[in-house]
Amino acid sequence: MLPRKREAIDLPVESRPPADAEAAAGPYRVRPGVLVVDDEHLVRALVQLGLERHNFEVWSASNGREAIDLYRKHSDQIAIVLLDVRMPGLDGVQTLDALRGVNPDVMVCFMTGHMGFYEPEELRRHGAAGVIAKPFHLDDLVRVMQLLVQNVSADLLLSGEAYRR
Repeated sequence: MLPRKREAIDLPVESRPPADAEAAAGPYRVRPGVLVVDDEHLVRALVQLGLERHNFEVWSASNGREAIDLYRKHSDQIAIVLLDVRMPGLDGVQTLDALRGVNPDVMVCFMTGHMGFYEPEELRRHGAAGVIAKPFHLDDLVRVMQLLVQNVSADLLLSGEAYRR
């Protein structure tokens, strides 16, 4: 018996890769890299799975020091560092400062469950390309990452909607 031919699945427009995926990914080819930094294992794991499902290559770190080491090794492959604001040891802003020692042009998107710790405007002044409020839907996070890879600043705040700045 011959295997059945696979039928094409029509994905919603938001789920489709861009028509010119290589151009949209810039210098990162088809699989742009994201370094996910969060002290909560479950957050790292879910974000990693969600991003990989949408054709991102993902590294994960549980703290700032680990993130700096991974970024040193893979900075040529990492387009975005998705960085938790509040972590033991180095917090997100301190980690960003250290990452800038490796690459002054590092692109960082902060994520936080405590918007009062640093206000989004303050995080942007520190050089954030984006700010994401936890909790978030993975599809919204993916959309923000896709915008950032295209060098479009984007936030995902309490409204739950990604928007360009």
